[in-house]
Amino acid sequence: MALYIKKKLTELNVQTNTYEVRLVREYSRWLLHLNPRLVLDTLSDRSVEIMELPSFSPKDFNVLLLGTPIWIGRITPAMRSFIRRYKDKITKPIACFTTSGLRRDYALKFKAMLESLGYKVIDCVSISNFNRDRRDIDHFVSRVVDYLKISR
Repeated sequence: MALYIKKKLTELNVQTNTYEVRLVREYSRWLLHLNPRLVLDTLSDRSVEIMELPSFSPKDFNVLLLGTPIWIGRITPAMRSFIRRYKDKITKPIACFTTSGLRRDYALKFKAMLESLGYKVIDCVSISNFNRDRRDIDHFVSRVVDYLKISR
């Protein structure tokens, strides 16, 4: 999903950088949904150790787009840890998106969490099926681009 959004932004002449927030100690990919550590980390709401993003500097961007899959109805532990780590360092507006197999508006929950930490969220979108939600995704990208145009 992030690569599609990056492609759409690039087509609209928006310069982008993409980063992947990863755990220091990744979860086993085998039967991911049954992994006890993943379930505990997700449900406990605790922070986990994430890898440094070598060239990431929040001040270099006009808007940050944050995307995360939804696990057990929550954002991933890695994303939760990232937004907590950078809550006082990211001052630029955020646009967020979530992916989930369920047709629920998890992006609103993600937006509320970001705002509770002091982030300014300009837009959000929930994605459950790429083909069915493509119009919503494209509209999300358009709103981000519109924001960039008016904020110059």
